[in-house]
Amino acid sequence: MCEEPGILGLGIGSLSYALALAVREQDWLFWTVHQTLLFPLMILSGMLLPLDAAPQWMRALATANPLTHVVNAERDLFAGQLATTNVGWGFAAALLTAAIGALVGIRSLNRSTT
Repeated sequence: MCEEPGILGLGIGSLSYALALAVREQDWLFWTVHQTLLFPLMILSGMLLPLDAAPQWMRALATANPLTHVVNAERDLFAGQLATTNVGWGFAAALLTAAIGALVGIRSLNRSTT
C-alpha cells in the first residue's frame, strides 16, 4: 500500500537522468545542481526535521514541496490510516512528479540520441 515513494522515485530518477544528459560535458555541474535542489527538498519535507516550530515562510514552502505530501502520506499509512487526505495528496504529488519526470526524461533521451 506504500507505492508513493516508488512512484516519486521514478519521477526524480527521470529528472536526474535528464539533468545528467543536459550537463554530460561538465559532470561537476550535475552534482552541484542535484545537491542544491535535493537537500532543501528533503529539509522542507519534514523528513529530517519537524516543521512544527519552523518559521511560517518555511511551512509555506513545505506545502509546495511534493515530497512533503509523500512523507505525510507515508506517516499516515504506517499508522494504519489508509483513507486520509494526506494519502490522497501524497499519491497525487507522486504521480504528478512521475509524469513530469517521465516527460522530461523521455524528451531528453530522444534529443540525446538524434
